Amino acid sequence: MHRRDFVKLGSVIAASATQLDVYGGEIRQKTNLAGKTVDFVNDGVPLSAKEYGELLMKLADEGKIKTDFYSNGGVVEELENKFAKLMGKESSIFMPTGTLANHMALRRLAGNNRRVILQEQSHIYQDTGDGCQTLSALNLIPLGLNTTEMTLAEIEEVMSKTAKGRVALKVGVISIESPVRRQQDQMFAFENMKAITNYAKVNDIKTHLDGARLFVQAAHTGIDPASYGALFDTSFTSICKCFNAASGAVLAGSKEFTHNLFHERRMFGAGIPAVWPFAAVALHYVDSWIEEYKSAWQKAEYLFTEIQKDERFKIVKFDNGSHIVRLDLKNIDKKRFSDALLKRNIRLSAPEETGFNLKVNISMNRMNQQEIAGSFKEAIKEVG
Repeated sequence: MHRRDFVKLGSVIAASATQLDVYGGEIRQKTNLAGKTVDFVNDGVPLSAKEYGELLMKLADEGKIKTDFYSNGGVVEELENKFAKLMGKESSIFMPTGTLANHMALRRLAGNNRRVILQEQSHIYQDTGDGCQTLSALNLIPLGLNTTEMTLAEIEEVMSKTAKGRVALKVGVISIESPVRRQQDQMFAFENMKAITNYAKVNDIKTHLDGARLFVQAAHTGIDPASYGALFDTSFTSICKCFNAASGAVLAGSKEFTHNLFHERRMFGAGIPAVWPFAAVALHYVDSWIEEYKSAWQKAEYLFTEIQKDERFKIVKFDNGSHIVRLDLKNIDKKRFSDALLKRNIRLSAPEETGFNLKVNISMNRMNQQEIAGSFKEAIKEVG
């Protein structure tokens, strides 16, 4: 592939990667600040089309890109091997989206036992258009209404009712999402995961971890992704959240689980001819990500302390929270404040009733902590 083609390809890929406010209101007009911006909107770094293309060229020049063939081999295989190890599994397989990764996991784990217990607030239950029910005839049983966690007691109640039914049935899978996007990325406690997965093993129920942002949780708890993955039969993580790929996910499990799973991936129309631009970028970021994130969070804590010296600012942390906090503003025009920060290369999400949700990511490392805090203080002075 010619170098100029990387730029063209990067433009197409990154254009899809930078539609930022899917869940946060109206999409703003893009500014030419990528590469400098501290971004409180996304899980990862908002790469511009130019940056994405240039990164691909750099990786190609360094000999770090071997092309795949229909999502198999090359740098994709390197990605799969890397993430299998990081997630404590024997094997893993690339999926173009997390939605498909979760679906493939539940479909294969369930087999003929099609009842699946999961959180009511989970992405699988709330945000996939009944895809598992429609396409794979799975019976999703949601627990933990409007909360981050479901309890073992709730699961035991479902098991009891299932056992007493007039038709003999078994629960096939228990799926846990953590952090939970619909609950401001609050985390499902490790000890509660352990209790549920131990119960599942005793009762011959398969388990799956929807860990789209698993590495964020690992950074906050100090428990590595492999330790989380070891609790479950399968686990998935996104490569477009933390690791800045334009799209993609990795589904990890045993070698037996992933064997020939690419055929089912293809059956669902997801045997993409070339996904090396996704895999190569994710591999570029993964090794240093947790340490970079810890540095970013340290800067965020400094920011929170500094701005709360002004009584018009209040930082609210969520119970069992991870990388999202709420910034409440008192007697401040939210739009004008956001615009003033944007002029200083700091981007906020769409305002909510009391202020903004701030999502901390490694873009914090683009400035020193004094610069970030100073920009907030300058913006508030400008707004008055």
